[in-house]
Amino acid sequence: MEPGTAREAGAIRKEPGGRLAVALVYPNAYRLGMANLGFHAVYRLWNAHPRVACERAFLPEEGGAPRALESGRPLAAFDVVAFSLSFEEDYLHVLGILDRAGLPLRAADRRPGHPLVVAGGVAVQMNPEPVAPFVDAFLVGEGEVLCAPFADALLSLPGGARDRAGALDAVAALPGSYLPDRYRVRYADTRAGAGWVEEFAPRAGAPPRVERRYVADLSRVATSRVVDSPDAQFGDLFLTEVARGCLWGCRFCAAGFVQRPYREVELEVLRGEVKRGIEKGMRVGLVGPDTSDHTGLGPLTCFIGEQGGSFSPSSLRVDAISPELSRRMAEGGERSITIAPEAGTERLRRVINKDFSDDVVVAAAGHALGQGMQHVKMYFMCGLPTETEEDVLGMARLAVRIREEVMLPRARATARMGRISLSVNPFVPKPWTPFQWAGLAPERELLGKRRLLEKALRPLGVEVDFLSPREAYGQALLSRGDRRAADLLELAHRETGGNLRAALARWPHDPAFFVGREAGLDERLPWDFLDHGLAKSYLQREWRRGTAAKITPKCALDTCRACGLDCADHPELRLPERQAP
Repeated sequence: MEPGTAREAGAIRKEPGGRLAVALVYPNAYRLGMANLGFHAVYRLWNAHPRVACERAFLPEEGGAPRALESGRPLAAFDVVAFSLSFEEDYLHVLGILDRAGLPLRAADRRPGHPLVVAGGVAVQMNPEPVAPFVDAFLVGEGEVLCAPFADALLSLPGGARDRAGALDAVAALPGSYLPDRYRVRYADTRAGAGWVEEFAPRAGAPPRVERRYVADLSRVATSRVVDSPDAQFGDLFLTEVARGCLWGCRFCAAGFVQRPYREVELEVLRGEVKRGIEKGMRVGLVGPDTSDHTGLGPLTCFIGEQGGSFSPSSLRVDAISPELSRRMAEGGERSITIAPEAGTERLRRVINKDFSDDVVVAAAGHALGQGMQHVKMYFMCGLPTETEEDVLGMARLAVRIREEVMLPRARATARMGRISLSVNPFVPKPWTPFQWAGLAPERELLGKRRLLEKALRPLGVEVDFLSPREAYGQALLSRGDRRAADLLELAHRETGGNLRAALARWPHDPAFFVGREAGLDERLPWDFLDHGLAKSYLQREWRRGTAAKITPKCALDTCRACGLDCADHPELRLPERQAP
């Protein structure tokens, strides 16, 4: 039994007889999977179907074969094994889970009687190719419009889901489905240094491009934590989604592009959801790429306070951290404020499409500490396109300003000195963003920038947490990889104990082609076959504007047709006027 399952509340248990049996797998530890709101949503959606029994499975933490939590059955006993993929780092775990479950790693080696192996999630929406040979079918988009049609298609088969050929044909006919073996793929030599995808040709009636499916009107769609577990990460929070997509178009951020258009859940629906969480005695976790954009955030957070609850937002734009919002957070028990300038200077923030000054960052910290919070955590990226040493030192200058202008005066008044810490991640280029053409900065360069920051800040007692450039290297390789990366994953799984770097020595391709190379704007990219509604010319234009440090205004849903989604033609996307607290 996984840790903590005996202390769960809300797990769904159905008799499997006569139902499509789905094992929903999060390829990492239980505590991480149970903190993933998308995982909860798909679990709920499939179990809402009267003829589906969906159970959860995770990466076993103590070895052995993975089994479903609800029944203890092995994965091979299910009709469908469905992976929820959010992070590239979990790709190796997919192979480990399949192997330990006794299932062939590669789709081509599976036979009638084997479960159908499918995958979905935000990583799939960006680039499924590194794991394409291991998956029978991908479902590209949002579960609300994918789960029920998928189940219906398999349930309609006379031979059931174990009729492998029939099941694959039935899934292939669904909008949003991608079956990798129905495309002929050919790539340029990585050591030739030019070009990328030479052929990506559909066959057997597959569509030339796979359309991402999404919910056009999210206003009445409530997505909250289904199973409560104190052993989950953020286990004290009742997570509820306030919005999908983002209005701001930060050029490094995949969520701001692959989850477009921006849609928010109606205030009254959210009031009902947060009340459920408060009645359970839990703090409310408000989830969204930028929770501060929600037009009803003020009234919602006031309502939470009126009901005797407290809240924690997953993300706040720097210029949205006001004294009023800070006060409500502090009253709810928040002791630290998280600020994400992302870049150390105003110039570099314009490169990534963030338009606020250093003064605004310092003011945000001042608002939070002035309302009783004690600590400040700041998120930055290092190695962004056009970054200079001046930009790196700008991170240190911002931290010093907050220490000297906000924290020290506060400490003198209260006799308590809070902590300030920096979390710095190497910039990793992501598909379907304007920075998808960029390369990862060299490891030596990143290490030099880390030393520069530590030298400036450690003497002042400012903590600097810098993600390992080696970890970033692996992320970049799998983020920008094509199907050849699957061979590397299998090498690492079978021969090097999961060590991706060690497996590179036995891989016949040049990793620098994927990791550090700036791709040409006219190259055909491995993920171009996905259709997010975004015009590639728009992303190219944003790349040029970014490297020229030009700001693009945030999305205006009622008038805009700039990116290709033509939001102006969709009245269901219109937002209500921002409501006062």
